[in-house]
Amino acid sequence: MSRHLLRRVASRPGPPRTAVVLSAGAVAGIVATMMPLVAAEVPPLVGIAGPIATPAPSPGRSVAPTPTWTVTTAPPTTTPLASSPTTGPGGQVPGWRLVWSDEFDGSAIDRSKWNLRDNEGRDIDRGCNVDDPDNTVVAGGVLTLRAQRKTTVCGSQTRQYTQSYLDTIGRASFRYGRFEVRARSPNGPTDSTGLWPAFWLRPDDGGRGEIDVVELPGGDLHRAATLAIFSDYTPVKQDQRYEFPTGYPGDGFHTYTTEWEPDAIRWYVDGRLVWQRDRSTTPWFDEVFHKPYNLRLNFQVGGWLGDPDAATRFPADFRVDHVRVWQR
Repeated sequence: MSRHLLRRVASRPGPPRTAVVLSAGAVAGIVATMMPLVAAEVPPLVGIAGPIATPAPSPGRSVAPTPTWTVTTAPPTTTPLASSPTTGPGGQVPGWRLVWSDEFDGSAIDRSKWNLRDNEGRDIDRGCNVDDPDNTVVAGGVLTLRAQRKTTVCGSQTRQYTQSYLDTIGRASFRYGRFEVRARSPNGPTDSTGLWPAFWLRPDDGGRGEIDVVELPGGDLHRAATLAIFSDYTPVKQDQRYEFPTGYPGDGFHTYTTEWEPDAIRWYVDGRLVWQRDRSTTPWFDEVFHKPYNLRLNFQVGGWLGDPDAATRFPADFRVDHVRVWQR
């Protein structure tokens, strides 16, 4: 995927300047005063821009090769653009109030919060979504979504894999908020082709719009976390593949957070701001991001990013420590 980088260096117009002549002693005094400030100067902001003419297809969706808006990003820098407010005891975050959460402290899925799809085969992947205790496990404060290489009858089809898909349709939806998952990807460098867990949001009306808090594809992409928004599935989308400065999503639990507000959407990985979209970057921002969305948490096998191969390890476990939602 090609990468386009736009460096934005702020410039501020001002009134006409008047030349001032200073003595050598005055100049030396000014230099001595300014040196500490120069040493502390922050590097200029690195931003992201598009459009490009021919985007990659939407992950996991059948699409026509039509032109669309999309974005890619520069490699991560060592200096974060900003940091997310620190989560305190009980999920407290300054400036936000916790309105919904699942800490997975019980022994089974909380059916008052989640729907668990069953006997569902979709044309965008190779697995069958099942409501089966072998595929969805809650124990030790962790939810495990398990993908298995297992032949099963799925509606009118026969599928070679079983997988887990949770949503909150009809149970909880949100218009704006701070959405967070702390999770460990199952994906390693040599054994994860075709594995694709994700935490994302879709509108209650079933129409245009999608916010991907995080997608964690395996195989060659195992080091990256994909962050994205969609207008529709032709696809009109914008996305970023964020590669960790050190480590990768499968080396332990990591926290993925999206702050969706009326005028901007921001993505954080482990508390570090890594991407932002708003009206200036996204022409269709106001058309799709001002209505209620529900939560989706699933583990997909196969699809646009590739199907499992002989080296793909099963069973594969996508482990989730918590899912939390705050609002202002």
